[in-house]
Amino acid sequence: YLERESGKVLGSGSNLFSQLCESTSGDPVDFPKELVVENVAQIMAGRESSYFLYPNGSVESCGRNDEGQLGDGTFVDSNTPVKVDIPKNTDIRHLGSGPSSQSVFFVADEGLVYAAGQNYRFQLGIGEIGSEVFPVVVEFDVPYMFKINKISSSGTHTVAISCRTFTKTPTTMPTEFPTENPTEVP
Repeated sequence: YLERESGKVLGSGSNLFSQLCESTSGDPVDFPKELVVENVAQIMAGRESSYFLYPNGSVESCGRNDEGQLGDGTFVDSNTPVKVDIPKNTDIRHLGSGPSSQSVFFVADEGLVYAAGQNYRFQLGIGEIGSEVFPVVVEFDVPYMFKINKISSSGTHTVAISCRTFTKTPTTMPTEFPTENPTEVP
């Protein structure tokens, strides 16, 4: 993918599963072409699907959906962008996947991580196997005041980076660091 300053997105290459959001499924795009999405904040291309994060925190996807990786609640491939079914009032700030793009992660502003797609080797980190067609919350064991910042996945495993969070005016203080049970600061 190439992104121009105007927020237009360009794409080229294989379009076998409409991963370029084109209805000409199967025909390759031999030169960079403007795609139907624009004004995006982040793009992510997998082997057979694509993801578009918008400045308002919403996400759309297109392409292959054999494992539910488009996150729209179906196993149906899409040649047009479909809305990823992220819970209401949740703003996504980072997309994460890997070369296969069959396991996809969405990192929210508050540090929550949602996952959809292939999960035959526990790579979604939800404690059970089986594909997820709707994004589900992934519970990470990180210390108090830390959150997941970046995440990446292959076809068999997932890695993530956590970082410490800071607030301008702390309202709680840990009794000992790290802890899961903060106490009020007078």
